[in-house]
Amino acid sequence: MNNYKYVNTRMGTQNSYRFSNGNVLPITAIPYGMASFTIQTERREAGWFYSPYSKSFEGIRLTHQPSPWLGDYGELIIYGQNGKIETEDAKRWSYYNNEKCVLEPAYMKAYINRDRYTFELSPTNSGAVIDFAFLQESGNRISILGYKKTEFEVCDGMVIGETEAFVSTASKEIIKEYFVLSVDVPFEQERAENAMSLKIKGKTASVRLATSFISKEQAMLNYKRELENKSLKDIYALAREEWEKYLSRIEIEDPDEEKKKTFYSCLYRVFLWPRKFYEINEKGMAVHRNTHTGEIVSGVYYVDNGFWDTYRTVYPLLSLLDTDAYAEMAEGFYNCYRDCGWLPKWLCPENKNCMPGMLVEATLADAIVKDIVSGELAEGILEAMLKDGECASEAMGFGRKALEEYRKYGYVPYTAEKESVNETLDNCYGDYCIARAAEKLGRAETAERYYKYAKNYRNLFDKETGFMRAKDENGNFRDEVFDCFAWGRDYTEGSAWQGSFAVYHDIEGLNRLYAGKLSKKIDELINTPEYYSVSGYGQEIHEMSEMADMEAGQCAISNQPSFHIPFIYSELGDVEKTAALVKRLSEEFSATPEGYPGDEDNGSMSAWYVLACLGFYQMCPSRADFTMSLPLLEKITVKLSNGNLLKINKEKADPDKTKNIVSYFDIMKGGDLNDIAMK
Repeated sequence: MNNYKYVNTRMGTQNSYRFSNGNVLPITAIPYGMASFTIQTERREAGWFYSPYSKSFEGIRLTHQPSPWLGDYGELIIYGQNGKIETEDAKRWSYYNNEKCVLEPAYMKAYINRDRYTFELSPTNSGAVIDFAFLQESGNRISILGYKKTEFEVCDGMVIGETEAFVSTASKEIIKEYFVLSVDVPFEQERAENAMSLKIKGKTASVRLATSFISKEQAMLNYKRELENKSLKDIYALAREEWEKYLSRIEIEDPDEEKKKTFYSCLYRVFLWPRKFYEINEKGMAVHRNTHTGEIVSGVYYVDNGFWDTYRTVYPLLSLLDTDAYAEMAEGFYNCYRDCGWLPKWLCPENKNCMPGMLVEATLADAIVKDIVSGELAEGILEAMLKDGECASEAMGFGRKALEEYRKYGYVPYTAEKESVNETLDNCYGDYCIARAAEKLGRAETAERYYKYAKNYRNLFDKETGFMRAKDENGNFRDEVFDCFAWGRDYTEGSAWQGSFAVYHDIEGLNRLYAGKLSKKIDELINTPEYYSVSGYGQEIHEMSEMADMEAGQCAISNQPSFHIPFIYSELGDVEKTAALVKRLSEEFSATPEGYPGDEDNGSMSAWYVLACLGFYQMCPSRADFTMSLPLLEKITVKLSNGNLLKINKEKADPDKTKNIVSYFDIMKGGDLNDIAMK
């Protein structure tokens, strides 16, 4: 089937600093591709340089930006001009008809009025072919611009260059992107600061661009492998075929065409992340740049991924659809440990001190428990996770925060670390993940110890208010009037309402803290108005606005901490109640520029929607099972990564006959989900 036609790459692209409908770009790339391309409309703010409604064009942008909050690296702008060279955004921009501009996963096309040319682009792993067709006979040029320090040289008729490829200054001296660019017609070069312009002979030119984070020589090798003697038509056919292969892993039948567009637009976004950061050298070996030392080392590597977001949905979905890629990604994340001595927290492309916890532990433990990785790699991963659990790091952004205090008190005191409630709960869950991996690998004593640590969440429960609350090192809750609507300070991107239920590994134990009335507490959460206080942040942040805009009470599905909340009902045995809430929340998604209820975050929100449509969700990665809901589409066929087919039929689904928990391994056997989930 042709599922490619349903993808709208503009879904979720209408955004601003104050309000997110996804905070994504319309990306043209291959699945997990190292190089991505988009349109730059207005570079007003660093991370928000595309608007689907803008009619201004500033160039084709080679981008690696995973989020506007992190920023871009290794970016280049490529554009056509007629007349003199212009490099300033304010001087070179042109009107273009944004509605006629074609933006697809494997293809891009637009007409630029000011300089009267059409361009077409199709991507490879490291670059692209871009064909330019001008209306004028002479004075035509193709320009390349870097926003960071960029150097160029012309050698044997090819442009060879490098640009800085870092987000934070820590890696400024050691991460660069190298590029090779060819033009199929003669040209004369002209230089400007961080720019080169190629004045071509004639009206048409085909540009081939390849990149590398290794060296100029590797960029040339990538060029020869991916682009040499290939036309745009050839590259488009290959990229389109690759996308069709990935998008066909789930086939749906439903009379609602808009649902199909939303579903496949989300599925497309899942397969963009994480991004490959390794290359194959002249000996056929995988190599990558160690982003901490600058050395070139062996092994695969993946970046542009924040585990606090993606562990919840992206990797559980990949465990069904693409275990080969998941296994390689897990190896890549372990290679970060080999490179710098610590597992990653947020890679862009170097490790970032961003978000609480070390949720890579969930992603890696899940891969071990599900037999996606095994043997020496699994043993090495466990040792890396145990370092997270046992050793405090003196380097900012590596390892768990306030680990010594967490181990001493059984929680992170608010006097030791901000957002201490989330740090504590994420550490408890991480301990559970380590225990699961240790148990799988036959380390019984280690597993037992970490299972005990995982119960530490109970230390922060305040039975009087019914919330998780911050304590000092003496075991005292904050000595002030408690405000359950206060965002920040002790909680991450939320208040006590969003931060108190992150006990994915022990919902039964959490229910006991609520005297068996956790379900009623979730009722209260959903029915409480969308109140919030800015006290912890001192100002309104976009996540507050997005929660209010949803009108779903305190269930802020607009942000990752609430992803699991609808499924708590099912964990407690009420599949039907989960299904009703999931259906309601899924209506916040649409294949439009305003199509996501909040930050999409590297496939995590898209994967939530895909799983919601399938009718299940993995409450607790590292526990190899899924919590059931009910499917949202008429008929679904999932091509599982082992070759088996999973059939899902909405009409046959019956909440009264459906188990609330279904084994991952039973799902992977294929067959009819209704039979698999039968009580």
